[in-house]
Amino acid sequence: MEETNSLVEEQPKQKKFIQNFIIVLISNGLTILSGILVGFIIPKIMGVTDYGYYKTFTLFSSYIGLFHFGFIDGIYLYFAGKEYKDLDKFKFRTYSRFLFLIELGVTLLVSLVALSFIGTSSMLIFLFVALNVLAINITTYFEFISQITMRFKQLSIRSIIKCTATAVSVIVLYLLYKFSNYIPTYQIYVIIVLGINYILALWYIISYRELVFGKSHKFKEEWPAIKSFFKVGMPLLLANLIAQLVFVIDQQFVNILFSKEDYATYAFAYNMVNLITVATGAISTVLYPTLKRMNPETIKNNYARINAYLMIFVFFCMIIYYPLDIFIRHYLKDYISSLQIFRIILPGLAISSSISVIKYNCYKTFGKVKNYFVKSLLVLVLSIVANVIVYLLFKNMHSISIVSLGVLLVWYILVESYFIRTYKVHWIRNLLYLFVMIAAFYGISFIPNIYMACGIYLLSWIGITCVMYIDYVKHIFLKILK
Repeated sequence: MEETNSLVEEQPKQKKFIQNFIIVLISNGLTILSGILVGFIIPKIMGVTDYGYYKTFTLFSSYIGLFHFGFIDGIYLYFAGKEYKDLDKFKFRTYSRFLFLIELGVTLLVSLVALSFIGTSSMLIFLFVALNVLAINITTYFEFISQITMRFKQLSIRSIIKCTATAVSVIVLYLLYKFSNYIPTYQIYVIIVLGINYILALWYIISYRELVFGKSHKFKEEWPAIKSFFKVGMPLLLANLIAQLVFVIDQQFVNILFSKEDYATYAFAYNMVNLITVATGAISTVLYPTLKRMNPETIKNNYARINAYLMIFVFFCMIIYYPLDIFIRHYLKDYISSLQIFRIILPGLAISSSISVIKYNCYKTFGKVKNYFVKSLLVLVLSIVANVIVYLLFKNMHSISIVSLGVLLVWYILVESYFIRTYKVHWIRNLLYLFVMIAAFYGISFIPNIYMACGIYLLSWIGITCVMYIDYVKHIFLKILK
C-alpha cells in the first residue's frame, strides 16, 4: 500500500518535471539557434585573431560567478523547492539590495585593476569582464529565484528575448560585413553583448520589482540570515569554481601558452561542443528543484536510469560531428585545424554532462557538496599536473585535449564511487555503455567518407543502445505511444 501511494505521489512530480523540461528545452532550442549564429558567423566575419580575443573575454567571464562569494548559491540552496508566494518580500528586498552593493563594489574594484594594464591588450579585456560582473550576477540572482520557485516560463521568456537580440545583432553585423565590407572588431561585439546583458538584468529587476523596491528590513536585522547564505553557499561556490576550472583548465593552458590564433581554433572546437551542452542544460535547470521535492528513496531508485537516459541523448547528439565537419571544411576554412581537437574532446561531453547535470545535482540534494568539492579539487590538481607534463613533453594542443578526456574519466569514476558505496546503485552497465560508445565514435570518425561514417555511427548508436538498454528503450517507446 505504501509503495502504491509513493507511486501515485511521484506521478504528478514526474509530469511537472516533463512540462518544465519541455518549456526550458524550447528556450534552449532557440539558444542553440542563436549559438549557431554566434558560433559560426562571428568567427567568419571577425577573423581568427579578434575571435581569439573575444574567446579570451568569454573564458575569463566564466569566472564571474565567483564574485558573489556564495551569496546567490546560499539563497539557491536555502529556498530551493519553495513557492514564489511563500517568499518573504521584505527580507528579499534587503537581500537584493545587499547583492547589488556587493556587485557594484566588485565591478569598480576589477575596473581599477584592469586600468593597471594600460597599454596592453589585457586592459580592455579585463575592463569588459569587470563591466560584465554586475549584469551577469544580478541576472543570475533572479534566474536562481525563477528556478527555485519553478517559474520556468519566466526564465524561458527572458532566454528567448536574449537569444533573439543576440541573433539580430549578429545578422546585422553579417549584413554589414557582406555588403559594405565592414569587418567588426571583437570590441564592437563585446559592447553589444554587454548591452544585451544589462538590458536583461534591468528587465529582471523590473519584473521582480516587489523583491527589490519598497519597504525592507535593515541590513543589521538580516545580517544573521545573510551570513548563513554565505556560510551555506560558499562550499557550493567553491565546488562550482573547482568544477569550472576542471572543465576549462585545458583551455586556460592553451590561452596562456599558445598564440591567440592557436587559442582561437582550440576555443572554436569547444564552441561547437557547447551547441550540445545547451541542450543538456535544459535538464540541469529543472532537475535540482525537482529532486528537492522528491524523497531520497525515489532518487536512489532512478539514479542509474536518469544517467542512462542522459548518455543515450548525448551520444545521439554527437552525430552533429559529421555535418559540422562538412560545414567547417567548406565555410570556415580558417578553422579546419579545430576539427581534430573537436573529434578528440566531443566524447568527453557524455562524461561531463553526467557529472554536471546528474551527479552534481544529486550531491547537492543529499547535502554532500563538500564531498564533491574535495573530489573535484583532487581532479583539478591531477589535471594541472597532467597538462604541465604533456606540454613539456609534446608542446602541442592535441596532447592537452587528450589529457582533458582522461581527466574527465577519472572525475566520473571518483564522483560515482559515492553513489556506489552509499546507495549501491547499478553502475556497470552505464560505464560499459560509455566506453563502448566512445570507442565506436573514435573508430567510425576515421572513415574517410563522411556520409558513410555518419550513417554507420547512427546505426551503431541504435544497435548498441538497443542491446545494452533494451528495458529502457521499451519503457521510452511505451511512454511515447501513450
